[in-house]
Amino acid sequence: MRTARPCKKLRPIYWEFRKRKPGLPMTSIRHATGPVKGIRRPAGGRLMLAALAVAAGITLAGGTDYASAPVTDWTDAAGNIFPPGRGLAALALLAASAFFSASEVAFFSTSRVRFRAMREQGRPLAVIAARLMDEPSAVLATILMGNSLVNVLLGITLGESLAGLLEKSLSVSSGVSYTLATLLTTLVLVFFGEMVPKALTLRRAERFAQLAAPGIWLAGLVFRPVRGAVTWLVGLLFRLTRISELPPAPFLTDEEFLLVLEDGGAPGVIEEDERQMIRGILQFGDKTVRDILVPRMDMVALPDTATAADALAVFREQEYARMPVYRDNLDTILGIVYAKDLLQCLDDGRMGTPVTALMRPVHFVPETMTLADFMKHVQRYHAHLAVVVDEYGGTRGLVTLQDALREVVGDIGDDSEESEEPQCVQVGPGEYLADGSYSLEKLEDLIGIRADDEEHTTLAGFLMSRAERVLSPGDRLELDGVVYRIESMNDKRVTRVRLWVREHAESGEDEA
Repeated sequence: MRTARPCKKLRPIYWEFRKRKPGLPMTSIRHATGPVKGIRRPAGGRLMLAALAVAAGITLAGGTDYASAPVTDWTDAAGNIFPPGRGLAALALLAASAFFSASEVAFFSTSRVRFRAMREQGRPLAVIAARLMDEPSAVLATILMGNSLVNVLLGITLGESLAGLLEKSLSVSSGVSYTLATLLTTLVLVFFGEMVPKALTLRRAERFAQLAAPGIWLAGLVFRPVRGAVTWLVGLLFRLTRISELPPAPFLTDEEFLLVLEDGGAPGVIEEDERQMIRGILQFGDKTVRDILVPRMDMVALPDTATAADALAVFREQEYARMPVYRDNLDTILGIVYAKDLLQCLDDGRMGTPVTALMRPVHFVPETMTLADFMKHVQRYHAHLAVVVDEYGGTRGLVTLQDALREVVGDIGDDSEESEEPQCVQVGPGEYLADGSYSLEKLEDLIGIRADDEEHTTLAGFLMSRAERVLSPGDRLELDGVVYRIESMNDKRVTRVRLWVREHAESGEDEA
């Protein structure tokens, strides 16, 4: 086994020991000069500092040459500068700093919904944590005051000792030693007192909040008198600078709340059906009646020349409760006929009555009206159906109360309704068959692409706008990495489309 060669300054000492004790390794040097016998071996870090002092030929203030002084004298001097008690105090303060830093992350990265769940769980630590967050400003003040106090004490305890040790060991001025001590203390505090505990706590914030709750509660009792004075001074500063007049920021924006719902941020507190309703409510104000209307091409309406018997036959076939009545074309809507009024005519034997005599007033709404405003309109006028008009006053379609409620609570079906087959089905790898009226937004979510079309809401409208012409069966379009082929049409309306995602487009087209 090869013996490590000593550095240049230690070589004379090393060879002197080799003469006295043949085969003695370098790590066994216990004394720089003088006999080996009876000299106590320095422990741990003192041995390292002693070796450094011997290697560098360090001279202490006072004229002690550590290249020729016993190691025990040097290490005893270091122990007087940095006694064990002060080292233990520094470690305790560093642990307290890490505790307060981790507590700040734990309490303020956990949502209020989770604290509500903790309270309902009934476990003692969870209940204490939830009660503390009833006053988040008090918790924050307690954590900041505790963290600031232990950081100052740590700077005094560790910094003073390091400055003295560096001044004597490196033979530098007090200004340089204090600068180096400040830098070392800051690095230790930032790394072990801030970064490490906060990074670890982020992974288990909820659990650590429960474990830290008793300590934060106790610290709150200790700092309560000072915290009250500080809070009063902060409030005074806010009033003087008028910061308190600024509107408070929302705890969670709609987008953040949707992310919480998507990530399952509150299992056991918000059920899946409740989550769907909340999502629908948050998105309700952003949608317009244009997004949910029944398009003009799909409207079922009665001409003003129809009789009650004609209307009843159409109602039986379509199974609707209400239908608009028009004159000449759908741009001239006269009113609304209810199925229950036709049943009254049937009971009275007045089936020859013209539908115009049975009409009720019709309500018109613009296509840009939001669903929230439409719901207010429905509540005010008790109108379950309204005709949607465009900017030129022409009929764009119609919208019902049921269509609006479906956006919040999901599909609302009747017992008499038969289940409709899906409007978009996957028929192969990357291959889909969709109705022309299929929602463009749902299609984007299904195949993972973005159409970037804010004007049109259906697949057919999107394709017609991109083609800039009237499409025909068999026409193909390649848009944004997706190949579309028109399968069928009803007059000038696209009714069925087959599409392939780009990575499957070539094989799908070849098979077709």
